[in-house]
Amino acid sequence: MKFKNKKCLVYGMGDSGRSAIKFLTSLGAHVFFYDDDIKYIGQVGFVNHVEKEKFDYCIISPGVKIKNNPYIEMLKQSKTKIFSELDLGYMFCKGKIIAITGTNGKTTTCMLINKILKENGYKTFLCGNIGVPITSICKKTTKESVVVCEVSSFQLEGSSMFKCEIGAITNIKEDHLERHGTMQEYINCKEKLLSFSKISVLNLDDDISKKLVLNKKNIFFSKKVLKKGVFIKQNSIYCNKKELFNLNYFNLKGEKNLENLLCAIAVTSCFKISKKGYEKALSSFQLAGHRLEEIGVFNGITFVDDSKATNVSSTLNAISAYDNFKLILLLGGHGKVCSYDELFERKFKNVVTFGDDGKRIYEIAQKYEEQVFNFAKFEEAVRFAYNSAEKGDIVLLSPACSSYDEFSSYIERGEKFKEIILELISGKK
Repeated sequence: MKFKNKKCLVYGMGDSGRSAIKFLTSLGAHVFFYDDDIKYIGQVGFVNHVEKEKFDYCIISPGVKIKNNPYIEMLKQSKTKIFSELDLGYMFCKGKIIAITGTNGKTTTCMLINKILKENGYKTFLCGNIGVPITSICKKTTKESVVVCEVSSFQLEGSSMFKCEIGAITNIKEDHLERHGTMQEYINCKEKLLSFSKISVLNLDDDISKKLVLNKKNIFFSKKVLKKGVFIKQNSIYCNKKELFNLNYFNLKGEKNLENLLCAIAVTSCFKISKKGYEKALSSFQLAGHRLEEIGVFNGITFVDDSKATNVSSTLNAISAYDNFKLILLLGGHGKVCSYDELFERKFKNVVTFGDDGKRIYEIAQKYEEQVFNFAKFEEAVRFAYNSAEKGDIVLLSPACSSYDEFSSYIERGEKFKEIILELISGKK
């Protein structure tokens, strides 16, 4: 597909959209853009009336909802070729692409894969939904490169040309129903990755993803012993009948991180990795920021930032990592059309809710918990949690909601949590 002198519309001005504009411009395309946000009106290149223009190509950003979108329908009717930023980056990527999707654990799994491969001499690029658009790195790749790409359901929904050597699904839980409408539509988007991949990696411990087996090469992983695949046995990780390494080299908390590790090992089993190579990579591995990140301990109270937990299943994983501790749990933000009841199967010292969905979570929590407190604003909730904590408690921010009520991202929310806690510890406020 040639882009020089072609008229291209980039739909959506998130990170992926801005990266696509820069990339297409470098190819000599005539680039225009559209976004629903009125702040872009009047900027150079903004298209006021998409329906009145004729484009050769339209590149869709992940944040753009495709189903029942009148602009997408208009573009289709005008014979515009429509594809995603993920598709665009794929066209120019060299080497092998590893793509990871799933409801939870995508980022950690991608980081694990990248770390294992890099420590063992592979030239890798980490990109996609992790925060680095694929179009920002594709020109740098070579035939020897391995591109580790995190892909979301939003990215997969708009993709039709993307291909990868290995496609893995960490798990599938209820999420993003406000975008996809039904659970089946959400599953369908995740399942698309398997049709894009030569080798599929699937979680046999996950009720949904284990049913998505296609007639191709599959690698399975499980915490239970398998006849074939990647599994745990007597505190060691095995691939088929071969012991790869002892879990003592892996220091992350929680059953969820074991699942992430198993997925990463299933993927990297396709490469030449020695026992020492695994041990070296895993012994120095650290989670991404805002994922069960311990800010510190003050007066015997531990403060944990898990702002990246933007759905219920992710928060459940965080809670399970601190099973035997007294928890003060901070929940809330912008909700995702889901049930919160499952969160309250154990008792908490305090449940503190905040944000757009805070009142709804508060009302649900009251059916199960004695100490539940709701605040309109995030900072008020954090300050209350801090002041109510005592020696031996863990204050856990694991919101089960997106951040898009008060914040631009889970990162901004997590940084604000740290800022407030550190100010309170220092006595500044």
